[in-house]
Amino acid sequence: MVDHDEDMSESRYQEDEEMEQKIINEDKDYSTHRLLIGTHTEGGASNYLQIAQVQLPNSQKPRVEDYDEETGEIGGYGGGRSKNSGPSVKFTIIQKIDHPGEVNKARYQPQNPNMIATMCTDGKVMIWDRTKHQSVPPGYVNPQIELRGHKREGFGLNWNPHEAGKLATAAEDNTVQLWDLNAFQKTNRVLDPARTYTHHSAVVNDVQYHPMHGFVLGTVSDDLTLQILDTRKDFSDRAVQTVSDGHRDAINAIAFNPKAETLFATGSADRTIAIWDLRYLKQKLHTLEGHHDTVTSLEWHPTEEYVLGSGSYDRRVIFWDLSAVGEEQTDEEKEDGPPEMLFMHGGHTNRISDFTFNKNDPWVVCSAAEDNLIQVWKPSMAIVMKDHLDDDVPNDELEQ
Repeated sequence: MVDHDEDMSESRYQEDEEMEQKIINEDKDYSTHRLLIGTHTEGGASNYLQIAQVQLPNSQKPRVEDYDEETGEIGGYGGGRSKNSGPSVKFTIIQKIDHPGEVNKARYQPQNPNMIATMCTDGKVMIWDRTKHQSVPPGYVNPQIELRGHKREGFGLNWNPHEAGKLATAAEDNTVQLWDLNAFQKTNRVLDPARTYTHHSAVVNDVQYHPMHGFVLGTVSDDLTLQILDTRKDFSDRAVQTVSDGHRDAINAIAFNPKAETLFATGSADRTIAIWDLRYLKQKLHTLEGHHDTVTSLEWHPTEEYVLGSGSYDRRVIFWDLSAVGEEQTDEEKEDGPPEMLFMHGGHTNRISDFTFNKNDPWVVCSAAEDNLIQVWKPSMAIVMKDHLDDDVPNDELEQ
């Protein structure tokens, strides 16, 4: 495990963010990506839902002559020392939408990325169609729909990947609520929840739909439980499966694997990540240990089935390769962490608020921290994909 990036772009915006679109410029040596950002300001300053445009140089094949002994990196990303580094990274805010207070969470609808949901500090959930808003904010809040049901603020938000217009939210009022935007009437932009679950006894921190089964949701809570819901059941006061001994402290995040049907992960304030098999929840498959503080966010790699990313209050984003669990290590390798710790990004100087893989350029990552900094970065392919690189690059240089 090595913690070198190919390079990064850093901008002073915050807080919640998500890569949503890639535009290929066939006649250029870069691609353009769209980034969803929610602000989290202090001192009464205005908050916004923002759309940023990020210009990233196209990937280039590593060359031995570009190896930098000082950094241990091959090549550069966005204006590094490489003689073949190409254009620099450019970051531009192209749209700002007035938002009522801080943005706790922002996520776009997978079926239509122009539809965006945000969670507010008063418990409301706002739905925005960004095509109906100007690029410059007019100075007043004007969402397309207001979802009213939660009595306290929350951070759990997930669109249903199977049915357009449906989403789930989780909040500090101990509830999970399901919403159906298809029931919206233009005469009244306020929408009530389609269903409210009361199966947890404390703050519900995260909720996620299963990527292959639209009736299955996972929820995690400060009550130390992981619970599985089946929306086909007619009860809302209990789950179909409950695990109460998986973590020693609050569970903050849950992530179903998009490629392995029964595999999922949970992250906790106990600093660990648990790996589970949905078919057998009596005990976890494995525990990932490497963070030094609360684990706050999880996301599986879009194309590498066994690679999981995690963000933590320890200011690090770690990539884990579950296919490496149990591999033998030398004493020197053990000092870097367990064999499944693939890569660690330590570029932030404050707590990680959120991170996301770019689904259109899978090893490109965007991460945000509580010091209002967003970083767009990419681990060196010589590290994370060293088994697949051209044999012309010597092994002793790939392992730097």
